[in-house]
Amino acid sequence: MARVKIGVQYTPAPGQGVEETVRAAAEIENMGYCCFAVPDHLTRPHQGLAVAVPDPFVLLARLAADTRTIGLGTMTVLDALRLPVQTLRGAVTLQQISGGRFELGIGAGWQQADLDALGPDVRAARARINSLETTLTVLRQAWPTGPPAHDDPRASLARLLAGGTTRPRVIVAAGTSRMLEVAARFADTVALTVPTRPRLAGKTPTAVSVAAQIAAVRGARPAQMPAPGFHLQIRDLSTNPPNDPDGDWWAVGGSPGQIADALHRRADAGVDYLSVCTEDLHLLEWLASHVLPRCEG
Repeated sequence: MARVKIGVQYTPAPGQGVEETVRAAAEIENMGYCCFAVPDHLTRPHQGLAVAVPDPFVLLARLAADTRTIGLGTMTVLDALRLPVQTLRGAVTLQQISGGRFELGIGAGWQQADLDALGPDVRAARARINSLETTLTVLRQAWPTGPPAHDDPRASLARLLAGGTTRPRVIVAAGTSRMLEVAARFADTVALTVPTRPRLAGKTPTAVSVAAQIAAVRGARPAQMPAPGFHLQIRDLSTNPPNDPDGDWWAVGGSPGQIADALHRRADAGVDYLSVCTEDLHLLEWLASHVLPRCEG
């Protein structure tokens, strides 16, 4: 099968202390997962109520002190919550203190509770995508691949803030045709997702929709850029195999062999990075012991 990385997307439980999250990250590192990523939602629903979610940059800075090899990522930063230079400075700092292990996952946002916190001039999809393009441009200016534009003050500031730090991997979440085009121009890895309205209606990614998104990104990728990677979440992991294995690519299930086969299909389709979305350490240990060895190579 094609090579695939498997990480974990972890959302701390309501009221969970930072030290418990630190211990979870260390355990997941020891299990052999490639990355420990946290979200950037302001709140999330829990038992019918909204509960706060920690700031990912601050939380990852703490986790960097007690981990050594695992990647530390955001999945994904809501771009419009921060100015471009704030995102750049946070990414540079995390890259420095983690020893080059930071992965910047970033997107335009989709959760209504997050969007409600933004002003009306920022909340609209067009404004959020324009803001994201500005941030991605600043990130590119911080680590230029060609001769820098000396007459651009913003580019000069971006390079100054980067300060010679190695560039973190940039992962752009994309679902709509416009977002896929933006991701094609800027991302190292494209985190494939379902556009907001279909997602809210219960739609999930399928083998067909993932293939179409991958083709769209590859078709829009500038010729001078290296081929992008592709990321997909695993949101549902159960003991029962799905009725239609290719009908919901957020879900896998069954025996270790059946789950491994499902991951193989995603890898063979071009998805080289998968994130398991769970805080269940027992489930992650089972997956690491019984499934991940079948996915090596």
